[in-house]
Amino acid sequence: MQVDVLTTDDTAALRDFVAKTRHCSVQSSLDWANLICDLKEDKPYFIVAKKNDEIVGALSLYFFKNKRGNLLTSNAWNTISGILCSQKITEQEQVYSALVDYSISLAHELDCAVLSISTNPFLNDKDLYLNILKPDYVLENFVQYLLLDEVFDQKGNFVHPNYIRRTNLSRNLKKSRQSEITISEEQCQEYVNQAFFLQEKRLMEVGAHPFPREFFESALQNITLKGRGKFLFAFHEDRMIGMSLFLSSDKIMDIYMLCMDINFADLRPNFALTEYMLNRAHKNSIPTLNWMSSPRKDGGVYQWKKQWGSREGIFLHLTKVTGDISSWKELSYEELGNAYKFHYLLPFNLLRVPQSQTTTKNELALFMHHSQLK
Repeated sequence: MQVDVLTTDDTAALRDFVAKTRHCSVQSSLDWANLICDLKEDKPYFIVAKKNDEIVGALSLYFFKNKRGNLLTSNAWNTISGILCSQKITEQEQVYSALVDYSISLAHELDCAVLSISTNPFLNDKDLYLNILKPDYVLENFVQYLLLDEVFDQKGNFVHPNYIRRTNLSRNLKKSRQSEITISEEQCQEYVNQAFFLQEKRLMEVGAHPFPREFFESALQNITLKGRGKFLFAFHEDRMIGMSLFLSSDKIMDIYMLCMDINFADLRPNFALTEYMLNRAHKNSIPTLNWMSSPRKDGGVYQWKKQWGSREGIFLHLTKVTGDISSWKELSYEELGNAYKFHYLLPFNLLRVPQSQTTTKNELALFMHHSQLK
C-alpha cells in the first residue's frame, strides 16, 4: 500500500472516491479544503492511500504555522471529517495504520507541537484510531442528528410526534409560520454581507468568536456557488433577522451555522430556517441532517436541537504530542485559545494535569466556565 500527499494528477480520482464513501460530508471534500486554504491561515494536506494505483483511503489535514508551536489537525474551522476508507477493501486496519503513520511522520517533518485527528461520528471506528495513533489526549465529543425517515412520511408530511402533538416545538413552528418570515436562497454579495454582520453581533453576544468576513466570502465562492450547500437568509419586512449555512452531499446535510437577531426572537426565525432545511433535505432524498456539536449536553442549545427528535452520535478528538508543548502550560487558557482560534489543539482541562488522558465535552465546558470566573 502506497501513501502520499495528494497530487494534482489524483484530484479527480479523490473527488470520485470521496463521493462514494459512506457518511462523508462536504467537510471531507476538496471544496471544503479550498475554502480553508483561501483564508490563508492553513495549508491543506490530503493524505491518500492507494492499492494497485486505486485510492482506498484518505485523510484531510490542515497545517497551521504558529510561533507558539505548529499544529497539524483535521479539525480546523470546526471541521468534522476523519479517515475515509473504501467499502470494497477488506484491509481496513491497514489503511488506517498507513494514513495515521504517515500523518505522524508529516507532523514531525513540519515541526508540529501536536497532531490532532477527529473521528467520524457516523462510523464505528474509534478503536482503530486509539490502537494505531495511541493519543496522549482524548476528548469525547458529540453531534446531534436527525434521520429524516423518522421525521417525514414518504409524502413529506411530518410524522414524528414532537411535530404533530401539542409540544413546545409544534407551538413554535406554528408561531414561525404566522410571523410572515420569508426565506431566500439568493447567493448574492449583499445578503452575505448582511449575514456576516448578523452572526458577528450574535456570537459576540454569547461570548463566542465570530467568524471573519473572509470565511463568508470563501464559503460563497467555494461552497454555495458550487452547489455544495447554501446560505439561507430569513427576512421580516425587508430586514434580515436570521441566517444559516448548510453543507449538502447526497448522504448528509450539515447545519454548519444557524443564528438570528435576538431582537426578533419572538418571530422564531431559527424555527423557520430549520423547517426550511428539513423540507429541503427531504425533497432531495438526503437521509441525515447533522446539527454538528453544541457547547455542552446540559445546555440550552443541546435541548433546542433535541426537541426536533435528534439522536446523538459520539466522536473523539485525538491529540498526539509530536513536539514541545511546555510553553503552553505557561499561557492562560484565553491566550492559548486566541492564539489557535478556530483550531483544535487538546482538552485544556488536561493540559496541566499529569497522567490524565481522557475527558468529555461537558467536563471541558465546566472547566472553561470556572476558568473564566477566576
